[in-house]
Amino acid sequence: MDWNLLWNGGSSLGSLEIFLRVTILYFSLLMMTRLMGPRQVGIVSAFNFITHAGMAHVATSRMVNPESSLVAALIIISAAYSLSLLLSWLDFKFPVWVGTSPKILVKNGQILQKNLKKVHMTMGDLLAQLRLKKAHHISEVSTAVLEPMGELSVVKTPQSSPVTRKMMKLPEQPSGSGAVLIYEGKVKQDHLNTLGLKESWLEQEISKKGYSIKQILLATIEPSGNIHVSVRAT
Repeated sequence: MDWNLLWNGGSSLGSLEIFLRVTILYFSLLMMTRLMGPRQVGIVSAFNFITHAGMAHVATSRMVNPESSLVAALIIISAAYSLSLLLSWLDFKFPVWVGTSPKILVKNGQILQKNLKKVHMTMGDLLAQLRLKKAHHISEVSTAVLEPMGELSVVKTPQSSPVTRKMMKLPEQPSGSGAVLIYEGKVKQDHLNTLGLKESWLEQEISKKGYSIKQILLATIEPSGNIHVSVRAT
């Protein structure tokens, strides 16, 4: 094991040196990504992309090039991620400096050309983004805001908004994500306990559908109380 070759590189590397260099770089990138978090508050997504893509390229080039310095790669990676964290902090403290504040592009059906120019968006781009949000006419748009992440948020006028049960004065329906009761023929006892249900009750409900618990691939209970089952292949 040649430690000088490991850290500083050379004309050729042994199998052990290559393995250790790849391992060190891989876990360095993983650690830095964990430190950054899934996404810092308000940070520009493009900057995150540049950081991750650039550092992945730096790591890859050091993995395949035996003459490259592992120490230099670690310094580059640490510096880039530190700058990313610094930008995140500046964006949190001084959002105006970083320029990630939301920009209103449409207000009451009127396009704000000044803001459109600030974000370097053409009229065609705006219309395309509105169509993707199912707003096919400017008159339908109450407000359109370009978020710091680059996503366009659209609020339609009341006349163009979808009809809700409340508007039609219909009784409300329960909402929620439901819960898994049976997974691959096994009862999820913790979910039953959370819902205040018993396994004997579940067995009865499944038998009403003509099955046994072991025959069920997946059984879920919906907010309405309905139990949906998918049967295992026979």
